[in-house]
Amino acid sequence: MANLTDKINSEIVRVYEKRRHSAFAARDERISSLYGRYPSLRNFDERLRAEGFRRLQSALGQTQPESGAFDRVLRERQAFLAEHRIEEGYDQPAFYCHVCHDTGRVHNRWCFCRRQILQDILPAFFPDTMTADHTFAHFNLNRYDSAPSERLKSMSAREVMAGNLQAAQFYAAKFFSLKDRNLFFSGDPGTGKTFLMQCIGHRLMEDGASVIYITAPNLFDLSTRYKRLQQSFRPDPDQLEEAAMLYNAFITWDLLLIDDLGTEIATPETFAQLIAVLDTRQSRRLGTVIASNLKVPDFAKQYDRRIDSRLKGDFLIYSFPPGDLRQRRAEKSE
Repeated sequence: MANLTDKINSEIVRVYEKRRHSAFAARDERISSLYGRYPSLRNFDERLRAEGFRRLQSALGQTQPESGAFDRVLRERQAFLAEHRIEEGYDQPAFYCHVCHDTGRVHNRWCFCRRQILQDILPAFFPDTMTADHTFAHFNLNRYDSAPSERLKSMSAREVMAGNLQAAQFYAAKFFSLKDRNLFFSGDPGTGKTFLMQCIGHRLMEDGASVIYITAPNLFDLSTRYKRLQQSFRPDPDQLEEAAMLYNAFITWDLLLIDDLGTEIATPETFAQLIAVLDTRQSRRLGTVIASNLKVPDFAKQYDRRIDSRLKGDFLIYSFPPGDLRQRRAEKSE
């Protein structure tokens, strides 16, 4: 059975092969179309190839010195292209990545585009995935009550969420230039915390950022598995490699979205894991967005002083208005 690394590498190779195939197929279709419209263009290209071959033979001493025919045909062809407004390079494939030409390698090193492909592939191997329509375009403020509430200091739930939405949009738009890259969404279940954090994730992925979404219980399960394999006397190398690859995403990718913090089983081990992830990401100035049903005063009750200090000190906290939107929608549909 292929391990995770082999599966991912095979998928990356498949993506590059598909891109190259598409680039060459588009080129062939483009050339065929131009030749159909301009038969003279085919003649120019055939003459140019023939004269190029003669030039090569001349350079190798196999024929008489080159007569300059290649340059004459080239000038005539360039004039023809200019006259008919045909772009130079029409006969070359337009690769998705102009740096590596969709090979993944540049001077015996991985091209940066490989990281983008890995970003697109790796989340599929995590237990949690983002919902496709959890985007800013689908965020509907009308789902929130417009009536002022004493619990919200005479503001309406809709006004509070309008502010949260604006903050999330600003965060996503200015992510790479922000000093404070950590957000904490606090509120009751069903108030839109997951939806809004995934809106941020989808927007940043569109901008090329690497994003991981995971629920807190699964984050701790994967972290525990990795740590235990690390500490094993003779760990299975394939399992260790897979666990290391997944854990590495938690501490190196641009944005980590942790959902449902507080629903995990709290132990000294989970405390240590959370501190390690948060501290590593903070030291690398990476972004972390956490959603939780916990209120700010509950941080110290649920976690120890170290975590309480980090959540209050390193995160901008946004409270969500009370009330379960899912339950309200269900009641209206009855």
